[in-house]
Amino acid sequence: MYIEKIRLKNFRNYADEAFEFGEKINIIAGKNAQGKTNLVEGISLLSMAKSFRTTKETEMIAHGEDRFLVSGEFSKHGNPYILDIEFFEQGKSIQKKYQINGVKKEKVTDLFSGIYTVVFSPEDLKIVQGEPDRRRRFLDRELILIKPSYYENLRKYKKILKNRNLLLKEAKDGVKDENLLRVYDEYLAEAGALVMEQRADFIVKLSKTAKETARKISAGADELEVEYNPSAPREAGKERQEKKLLEILAEQREKDILYGTTGVGPHRDDLLLKTNGRELKSYGSQGQQRTASLALRLAEQKLIKEETGEDAILLLDDVLSELDRDRQKLLLENFEDNQLFITTADMNEKIMGDIAEKKLIIISAGEATK
Repeated sequence: MYIEKIRLKNFRNYADEAFEFGEKINIIAGKNAQGKTNLVEGISLLSMAKSFRTTKETEMIAHGEDRFLVSGEFSKHGNPYILDIEFFEQGKSIQKKYQINGVKKEKVTDLFSGIYTVVFSPEDLKIVQGEPDRRRRFLDRELILIKPSYYENLRKYKKILKNRNLLLKEAKDGVKDENLLRVYDEYLAEAGALVMEQRADFIVKLSKTAKETARKISAGADELEVEYNPSAPREAGKERQEKKLLEILAEQREKDILYGTTGVGPHRDDLLLKTNGRELKSYGSQGQQRTASLALRLAEQKLIKEETGEDAILLLDDVLSELDRDRQKLLLENFEDNQLFITTADMNEKIMGDIAEKKLIIISAGEATK
């Protein structure tokens, strides 16, 4: 699977620009703030209609416009696969339209299992160094890509959580409905148990693959451990987990009312990352943290292949310059079967010399130089 062409209309700093790509390695070069990252963001958007850079979808619409279009033409197992995604403002909300091979699709889940992308960026260090929501986003995106059913379970959980929090705020103000809160607790525990079960199963696989990768990157110096760190005690089996969540929600109810929010559940989960037995966030060196973030992304790429049989499109956004020579070489050697995009503001001859066959695209002010 690889992308042959993309069109970006009113997307970020692109008015209306089309690009053709090589089947293997594509170098996207240009000075800073010209649109290199915007281009790889557009490619990534085609895999699940979400940006890897922002949760504010209006930021992707060009200044002064009310909509954007991203259209990609792919070759998938030798067959054409055309995907069109349009976001447009309607009142205070963003509406979305999807088409696959000219056929309108109603739900974003129709896009899943179509195109797989993995993004490597300097921001990946925040998976290790940042707050739990960074690690949850990494985990959720990966699970949604390889197990579309997870998206529905997570969406259901978040919807129930939102409604429960509204009830808690009302109860904080003196309008308490104990019966309705108990009903929401039951629904939340049921949905939460499904989310936790899928996360736990996936993290076992992620941990094994990331550990092997970190050993390779560090020449055996770094022993990476990835553990599930749920906010609620973990129980084996969905029914037992659901029962445990229900118990905790009941125990915590008065506290939740006091603060007007749900304090325990999958929305508070975390990943615990360790190297050589020590927590990475607090005790890891910069080199160990960088190795771990790179290992997690490489593990993501490998798990997509194992779980789906597909080679993901890989987007390296300004990361080669962040790595030493050995890690650069290792990274490139791992991607022989994948289509690869590398953005760079530094046409370093040593880096470029490691890449034999490549297509070069030079970006200036939202346009490809001719």
